[in-house]
Amino acid sequence: MVSEGSAAISLSRGGFKKRYSHTDPNEDAAAFALGEAGVLLAVADGHNGCNAAEATLDELMLRAGTLLTRNGNTADESWTKIALATIGAIQTSLVSRVAQGVRGHSRTTLALALVLPGEDLLAFASVGDSHIFRVCPNEVVDLGSHAEGRRCFLGNPADDLTALARNSVVGIEPIANTRAVILATDGISESGIGVDVPEFTVAECAARVDHFALELRPLELARNVADAALAAHRRHRAGDNIATAVTYLPPRKAAATGGE
Repeated sequence: MVSEGSAAISLSRGGFKKRYSHTDPNEDAAAFALGEAGVLLAVADGHNGCNAAEATLDELMLRAGTLLTRNGNTADESWTKIALATIGAIQTSLVSRVAQGVRGHSRTTLALALVLPGEDLLAFASVGDSHIFRVCPNEVVDLGSHAEGRRCFLGNPADDLTALARNSVVGIEPIANTRAVILATDGISESGIGVDVPEFTVAECAARVDHFALELRPLELARNVADAALAAHRRHRAGDNIATAVTYLPPRKAAATGGE
């Protein structure tokens, strides 16, 4: 686990031995980047090796500075273009690596979130079945849910950019009363391996950090979500990798009101 400022990540090979065929013991990856404007979070779930997941986050972090500089432009269409261009650039890079013979069968999901409190902005994008949980006081919503695109992966040379765009989830929302944003790979949700209701589990994990000092809450939240997944793996006696990336938002001050 790693934590800095308002962000934290965790990574584990799982709480029990994998029952399915795999290439590397841990094929997931997680990353975050901090800027004056906010935080960029990302997780990737590799398949047929860790290479595609790690390369994807390397490519994304090269673009972190640009993504964290929004210049007040929060239009939906602007973010859609930026997100799809980023996904397209990563896909092009991965396919190029395949052509060069670098672990050519490796594929990956990608979930990313851009949290800019000063602009009241939560922007997100997802390819595949990794999760983007938005935690509010009375609900947890998985923003990355997209049934048609759940089996879509980056790194497949057969998928052109149009197909990836069609199967991607891209959105932008005001932060409003968001308490935390939590990204997690499907080690928390895989049928017969993870928890039964991920949103409920994430809500419980978020509630348990309230008694910690603000600076410790991101780390504890990343730990809680990973631990919940690992406990489920042990119950099911079936494991999976689990990666999390989280940011915790301190309570926002109510706007001052004037009166005569």
